Amino acid sequence: MLSRWLDKRIPPASQHSLTLNSIFVLPTGFGWSFIIMALCLFLLGTNYQNNLMVLLSYILLSVMLLTLFYTHQNFARLAVKSQPIAPFHCHQTGTFQLAVIKHHAQQDKPCKGNLVARWFDTKEQVSFILNAEEKSQQRLSVPIKRSKRGKYPLPRLTLACDFPLGLFKCWTHLDFDADILVYPQPLQDEAIQVALPFDESEQSKNDTTTSSHSSTDFHSLSDYKAGEPLNRVVWKQVAKSGDWVVKQFSDPINEKYYLSVDNQIDVERAISILTHHVIEQSKNGNQFGLQYRSIDISPHYGDSHTHQCLKALSLLNLPQRTYPNDAFSAEAASS
Repeated sequence: MLSRWLDKRIPPASQHSLTLNSIFVLPTGFGWSFIIMALCLFLLGTNYQNNLMVLLSYILLSVMLLTLFYTHQNFARLAVKSQPIAPFHCHQTGTFQLAVIKHHAQQDKPCKGNLVARWFDTKEQVSFILNAEEKSQQRLSVPIKRSKRGKYPLPRLTLACDFPLGLFKCWTHLDFDADILVYPQPLQDEAIQVALPFDESEQSKNDTTTSSHSSTDFHSLSDYKAGEPLNRVVWKQVAKSGDWVVKQFSDPINEKYYLSVDNQIDVERAISILTHHVIEQSKNGNQFGLQYRSIDISPHYGDSHTHQCLKALSLLNLPQRTYPNDAFSAEAASS
């Protein structure tokens, strides 16, 4: 019910400029104590006919009303814009970036004070000091965590400020209409590497064009592993000593293979194992593909290929857009 009401009052957008409809304001605990003290002074002043005490209560209530309007006006000057969210692994901390921009109606009067941010329906919060004198665009980093892989809608972000005296608190619940991709947690374990056989026509062509700068220069011998192409096996060595060895070449471009695991392994464990190997192969600059259940990605290399593999593992056996039961959590960060 509350979410539907907020969707109508504060609709999703990538950029928000706070208005009367999107701001809520109430006295803080200190503010309620201030009001009670002013009322007590007024009652004591009228009971004992002490005009000075009555005047003091009027002054305190005037300060309270002035602070109400000033706190609201200051918070209404806030305008924020969301930045692209980088994917992160589950059980790790990601970062949601916010850029404080100029309000279209308050060009020369930026928001001031201490801004508190937290995810909707969570208690953890992080604080930022808004620097009105900073010429460059100020960025706010809000940490987020997830415990499961997948693609999730970003929940509403609550922003609050009690500038200048802390008597009133203004807050809002903003929806930035964005999704985040959570990679699986890496798990170090053995995976199956199925090497691709060389293209013999391309290999012979390279050999005839040049022998000194061949794209498949011999590097070393290594023990044979199941799944490696038989055309690399040194058959003379096998016939002579019975040891199965294969040729290794120095050019990593021709070292293409698929990563996979046994289908009998638990799906979540298999996904974590493949995630670890995708990260490792990407760090080494190798060309690799990915084959597991419905995933079939051709060998390639680069950041975009790594993201494609990790995204496929993140969304395996999951609906296109998931709405988790456990909410995001923000961790306090020291500024």
